[in-house]
Amino acid sequence: MVTVEQIAQYCEHEIARLQLAGDREELRHLQLAIGVLMRAAEHARDRETAMRFRILAARAANAQELIAGED
Repeated sequence: MVTVEQIAQYCEHEIARLQLAGDREELRHLQLAIGVLMRAAEHARDRETAMRFRILAARAANAQELIAGED
């Protein structure tokens, strides 16, 4: 079974990879997926996990903005 830790690590890796690739669209998709995970954690009243995914979603958004600034 995949753990929350493994999912978060995967998301971190993907954010970095997509930022290096300059792929804003996939970063946007990843940000939306992370948002779903964040809402699931909130629904389960798991504040710590929700905050972790909120931070990852913000990192994905920031990566998109950095790429947009390079255009």
